[in-house]
Amino acid sequence: MILIASGAFIFGIIIGSFLNVVIHRVPRDESIVYPGSHCASCGHSLRAFDNIPLISYAILGGKCRDCRAAISPAYPLVEFLTGAVFVLIVLKGGLGWESLLEMIFASAMITLVFIDARHHLIPNVITYPAIVFSLAAITLRGGWGRPEPSSFGISIIFQSLDHEFPALRAALIGSAFIALAAPLFRFIDNLDLILFNKYFEWEEMEEEQVIDPKGEIEIDIDSERSQNRVIYSSMIAGLVLAALWAFAVIKFSPADGGPFDDGYNSLLGGAAGAIIGGGLIWTLRALYFYIRGFEGMGLGDVKMMAVIGAFLGWQSMFGVMLLGSILGTAIGVALALRARKGLRTPLPFGACLGLAAIIIMFTSKPMITWYLNSGR
Repeated sequence: MILIASGAFIFGIIIGSFLNVVIHRVPRDESIVYPGSHCASCGHSLRAFDNIPLISYAILGGKCRDCRAAISPAYPLVEFLTGAVFVLIVLKGGLGWESLLEMIFASAMITLVFIDARHHLIPNVITYPAIVFSLAAITLRGGWGRPEPSSFGISIIFQSLDHEFPALRAALIGSAFIALAAPLFRFIDNLDLILFNKYFEWEEMEEEQVIDPKGEIEIDIDSERSQNRVIYSSMIAGLVLAALWAFAVIKFSPADGGPFDDGYNSLLGGAAGAIIGGGLIWTLRALYFYIRGFEGMGLGDVKMMAVIGAFLGWQSMFGVMLLGSILGTAIGVALALRARKGLRTPLPFGACLGLAAIIIMFTSKPMITWYLNSGR
């Protein structure tokens, strides 16, 4: 087990090094592939021995070898945190594809946590693919892995009262949830702009950029096209996965459903989690806006919570919200005291939700199992 944990940690810090690239470049609309790793201050390309996770930072004393500019401690923190989380994942679930799915989810959360903490931004280029991945992942984990215990099956709303697995209904409803996840995000983006009186302001800003004589619009257009490619690719991926689900259910599911029944249950639980989690945050966001007159949370928080709900299921939403609120309160008070701006101090609530989601990922199943057993 020590050897497995060590391997997981090494793998984690390597992934964490890549996450640092994503965290630094995505908010700046830069490619995560080209150019190679370089100093953010002087632009010198990093040598291979200066790019070893954790070790290079310690050897260099947290400074660039060429210009001696300070390197943010966030870099080794991301690497160490990713490695530690990966170790906990394999200790909890061992080696296997389920642990790999949890590693991918945790990596997305860590990335969003640090981007939101630094820039107060939750990029669409991460949340759109993440919602499709989360729904597919919870389906696989439920049907062909270790199904999460639940107090009742939400799928009874969509199933017949008889004992035969409704394959056609499961194929249609399940594929609809997977296929429509990313398009619904797009719809919510536009609807939110209208409801919060930003849509027409955004159109006016876009028109002004088109006639800008400095040529900056080319950069904006490239950025918009790059984001749209990711968004539309996520939609296509959702359609492909939906088609695969429908085909597999109709072609291979036995009369009693077997693993497809558990997978369908989990998929519906993930869809419910996305709706409940995202809907709750959006409602709070709307109430805060119309009462206070300014935004308390961004739409990115809504989509991030939907991603969390889709992966962890509706059963975990209360725990994520409660823990996220506790973390948010503690961090918010600390930031307010430091900045002396009171309630106007910006709070990266998405970062709090991401940390809460990682913690709940390790604790939700034991908590639910304890609750069910205590009620018997």
